[in-house]
Amino acid sequence: MGGSCCKDENLETNKEIRNVPNKPIFSHAENLPPRSQQTKQNQEIRTQLLQPTIPIQNQQLQIPVIHNGLVKEMLTKLGEYQIPQSITNEGLDVTPPIQFDDGSIYVGGIKNDLFQGYGEIYWDDGTHYWGQFNKGTKSGHGRLIYPDGDAYEGEWLDDRQHGKGKYWYSDGGIYDGRFLNDLKHGFGKEILANGETYEGDFNNGKRHGKGKLIMADVIFEGLFENGQMVDGEYKWNDGRRYKGQIQFNKIHGHGEFWFPDGRYYKGYWVEDQKEGQGEFHYSDGSIYVGEWKKNKQNGYGKFTNKNGEVINGQWVDGSMVK
Repeated sequence: MGGSCCKDENLETNKEIRNVPNKPIFSHAENLPPRSQQTKQNQEIRTQLLQPTIPIQNQQLQIPVIHNGLVKEMLTKLGEYQIPQSITNEGLDVTPPIQFDDGSIYVGGIKNDLFQGYGEIYWDDGTHYWGQFNKGTKSGHGRLIYPDGDAYEGEWLDDRQHGKGKYWYSDGGIYDGRFLNDLKHGFGKEILANGETYEGDFNNGKRHGKGKLIMADVIFEGLFENGQMVDGEYKWNDGRRYKGQIQFNKIHGHGEFWFPDGRYYKGYWVEDQKEGQGEFHYSDGSIYVGEWKKNKQNGYGKFTNKNGEVINGQWVDGSMVK
């Protein structure tokens, strides 16, 4: 995700910034009104805020022009930020653009020398936040575009992504779901730039819990732990199917495998290869039950042919030796 860029900013006449301990009240964004009404509301709020210039020491402070190409590209993609009806500056002082020692510029609502209500912050590197503040922190609903071109829009709490939101990656990927303390947490859907899609549970930024992963040639549905598949079912586009344990994205442990031509294996695996005790059913009806190593019969095994005849013996690399 994009880097952290937004800290508590206390607005003072000397333009200094100091951290202000607080516990902001979280405000959920309401459903957006019809687009025509929303556009009118956006224009009214932004007209109140974005005075073109104000005098500062015989100069004119202006809302900065964004030169960062990645930020401009994402801004074009997302369009104008739609301000939810829950955000209001009624009863607040509204400041024209004010610049801080780090070069950032704020314009918006003020209460008790703290950012409050709707406001916008601009940074020299192109980072830009539009949205709601409470007691000096981003809390409520808002959008932030990072200098690397990533963007987040949704709910915030105490300057962190927290609640329901969307995250756009500059490479074209997108996540839509729940967040906790700037991390994907809870149920969500993530589509990567390569088309890979995951829908399911997240924990502390990683796939964790029940989920479904759609890849180019296979679909996996099952359990994830700390970002890794651990148990579930693979279904390949060519008709193969596996159900069982997985480790580090490989078939590992106990499981069942079905082949399109009717063959079937049930037993143990080590890193995508049959290894240990297992039984293999051939398409002609014959069955082998015994030991496997490196994907071949190795060790003692019993072979029953399609006529029901049973042969017991030792096997080496897939062939009976005695």
